[in-house]
Amino acid sequence: MAGQMVTSARPERSGRFMRALGAALMARRSPRYEITFALSAIAVSTGLRHALNDILPPGFPFLTFFPAVMLTLVLSSLRSGVVVGVVCGVIALHSFIEPVGRLTLDPGSILALGFYALIIGTEVIFITAARRALWQRIRAEARASHLAQARSLMFSELQHRISNNLSTVAALLRLQSQQITDETARHALMAAQSRIRSISLLQRRLHAPDMQDLDAADYLRDVLADVVEVAGAGDVQLDFSADSLPLPHDSAVPLGLIASELVMNAIEHAAAEGRVNHVTARLKVNGPAGQGRTAATLEIRDRGPGLPEGFALERSDSLGLIVARQFATALNGELSLNRHPQGGTVARLGFAVDPPQGGLAA
Repeated sequence: MAGQMVTSARPERSGRFMRALGAALMARRSPRYEITFALSAIAVSTGLRHALNDILPPGFPFLTFFPAVMLTLVLSSLRSGVVVGVVCGVIALHSFIEPVGRLTLDPGSILALGFYALIIGTEVIFITAARRALWQRIRAEARASHLAQARSLMFSELQHRISNNLSTVAALLRLQSQQITDETARHALMAAQSRIRSISLLQRRLHAPDMQDLDAADYLRDVLADVVEVAGAGDVQLDFSADSLPLPHDSAVPLGLIASELVMNAIEHAAAEGRVNHVTARLKVNGPAGQGRTAATLEIRDRGPGLPEGFALERSDSLGLIVARQFATALNGELSLNRHPQGGTVARLGFAVDPPQGGLAA
């Protein structure tokens, strides 16, 4: 365990160092800062070299000047680093290369200065290349961010248009139903209009631009509130409670449609009986279901007339229940409808979901 902690701490420290180094290379400095830093680097490196003069053996005239040039290139600018390199080379030639005190160029001093120029040139090339690579990375990240934002906007606009088109179809069905006198046909058109508008609202909520993660409790609360509003039943009382359940988007669609159909079915049957309907919706998380999945149960109960004698879900010709059964299959769940001991109907959907890939935001 201790070895793992040390191993994980090292990349973190290394990452912080690289970010700090990148920030230092890309920072813009004022001319006053560059001049001050260059003069300080020259003074400190020269003073340190004089202090070490009696300790160092012969042959190290540039020892303190190499780091001074490197730090100036990183923490100041390219031009101030070059100036520091030139000035420090002259100081080394005058004060630390034989004959001391004179700017004399003999074969030995030329060789020493050539070595110094090679090292300083390498530092300049390395720092310049690193700074250019960082600029290219920043520009590439900016382009990628711009493209991602543009795609996100296009996707949001596409979802918005789909939702609007569905709402338009629902409105057309409503207008058509007002011109039909046959009650059966009129009821079918009204039911279709309610389902299409419900899907439109579901689409709008599921693909909201700011929705990265999905919690089933918040999601179903909004969806079912929309269903009650769409149904136009002001006498419906919706009592909703739910446990928090991280929900992947591919499970949200069938779950939302099943809940919508079951609540709409309860409202329709209560309206047909002229009753004031009280719908109770519960989402309970049962626990792990193996392979990282989470088991849950959705229960929807109404206070309506209840199921007829001999009712069998698999033989029902109700469009809403057929849709709910089909989506329960897509969710790998099990749907059942039964009479409640205290009256009305209770629908239960047992299902299990995989965790969202990105996790649920805290």
